[in-house]
Amino acid sequence: MASTAADLARLQTREEEEGSLKAVRFQQQDFQQLRAESLNSGELFCDPVFPADCESLGFNTLGRYSSKTRGIEWKRPTELSSHPQFIVDGAKRTDICQGALGDCWLLAALASLTLDPQILDRVVPPGQSFSSQYAGIFHFQ
Repeated sequence: MASTAADLARLQTREEEEGSLKAVRFQQQDFQQLRAESLNSGELFCDPVFPADCESLGFNTLGRYSSKTRGIEWKRPTELSSHPQFIVDGAKRTDICQGALGDCWLLAALASLTLDPQILDRVVPPGQSFSSQYAGIFHFQ
């Protein structure tokens, strides 16, 4: 387990009983506070810990000097669609389609979450959308 993941796991075990619904904050970021600050300022959230640049994608294969990341443009969902949607009428495993990224391991995990709505709600807390209280930030546990 990577040191950051191990540190988070130890912190969660120490602060909460195993399997708690309360997520451990990454880099002390508080979703509710960050969203409120963005809504109050009228500016969409820009994450200083995980910025929209190639270094957030990885170090080698997808890093800054990779030919695979050359020409990448970071865009907001509203720049890709006039009416972006997050989850509509619940999530189903057939909603997920693999592209060319080689991320089948992630897609399989996401698809399996849709089989148990309670677990999905723990990982992707409900009430997040592009229409209500959208601040450029989503929360996942």
